[in-house]
Amino acid sequence: MQLSPDATKANLTFSLFMMLLLYSSLGQVAADMYVPSLPTIAAQFGNETSAIQLTLSVYIFGFSISQLIYGPLSDRYGRRPPMLIGVGIGMAGTVICLFAPSVYILILGRFIQGAGIGVCNSVGRSLTRDILSGTHLAKIGSHIGMAAVLLLAIAPTIGGYIQDYLGWRAIFFILFIYTFCIWLFMLKTLPETNRYLNPEATKIKIITSNYRTLITNKTFIGYTICASAAYAGLIAYFTAAPFLLQTVVGLTPVEFGWLAFLTSGALFLTMFINSRLIVKVGIARMIFVGNLLMLSGGILMLVFGLLGYINTFVIMFPVILFAMGAGLTFSNAFAGAFHPFPRMAGVVGAVYGCLQILGGSITSALIASLHENNQLPLSYILIFMGLAALFSLRLAANDAGHEQ
Repeated sequence: MQLSPDATKANLTFSLFMMLLLYSSLGQVAADMYVPSLPTIAAQFGNETSAIQLTLSVYIFGFSISQLIYGPLSDRYGRRPPMLIGVGIGMAGTVICLFAPSVYILILGRFIQGAGIGVCNSVGRSLTRDILSGTHLAKIGSHIGMAAVLLLAIAPTIGGYIQDYLGWRAIFFILFIYTFCIWLFMLKTLPETNRYLNPEATKIKIITSNYRTLITNKTFIGYTICASAAYAGLIAYFTAAPFLLQTVVGLTPVEFGWLAFLTSGALFLTMFINSRLIVKVGIARMIFVGNLLMLSGGILMLVFGLLGYINTFVIMFPVILFAMGAGLTFSNAFAGAFHPFPRMAGVVGAVYGCLQILGGSITSALIASLHENNQLPLSYILIFMGLAALFSLRLAANDAGHEQ
């Protein structure tokens, strides 16, 4: 039975804001907290760096493709059931990682973990779109993003200390407890916000038709590629950085963990600026500035690399510029992509999330295969992502014909 719009219209209360914050940050916290442990895991299992880096790649891959399943399910059955089931699957994957006897079981566990937690991305975005729209969606998205960034800064830092004192398995134990607490919070407080339950949404013919509508829409594809390029650049950094900054530069896991505050601070700053300017300036212009910052970060890193400099500053300063650009891109591209499709938000969230995160998975696997001993491979990827975002924005803005 389809609920009336009035029955499912949710107010943005503090508890709902906290729910949006927790589930929107869960996927990245699960990805980032164990990153300082990657060199240690490689040493313990006796595997090459590239094999351990794949644990991040397969997590992101599972995170991305699962959204194509969750999206149609949330349009048919509502947002709440898939959220509870998906986060439960994520907890099961975390347990497998905790007790993994080899890197291959760890990779399997990470895939299951990502496939479960992927629900927070597609259905979570749809839930937010159920409540808000247009520039208000972008503005509140910036507020939520700023709060989530603080959690993302803390995750690698805590992970570095846990690695130093308790080892990498303790990180997955704490992730399990954290995920379980979020699941309980959802069980008690998560409302159903889908006002347009569609019993046809899971039929193959309908799914195919909806996906075709999205991938042939230039506005949607343009904004989605912008977000995907920003995310892919950051994931490339998180894949390369543990080995580049710990093995090559010589930082400890704790020191590396604290660097997360630099990238997170850059994201926080630009999301704060975005929340103040988005209504006046407009989505496309804010993304354009963000894309220029992304490209500038990549070019600057390339210059430092060609000059032969390799230290924490010449790696982190360009990454901070790229992260500032990503902060302006994420919330605005999300709002721009969703704006034309209010009645199929579940499918939009699924395809948007899948394409965005899939780009990160491919980039992560690519940089894992490069066996980098300096920052040049990372700089090439950041430059490519900045250029791709700029060209895609032009496609989206031209097709929209106006500011969202």
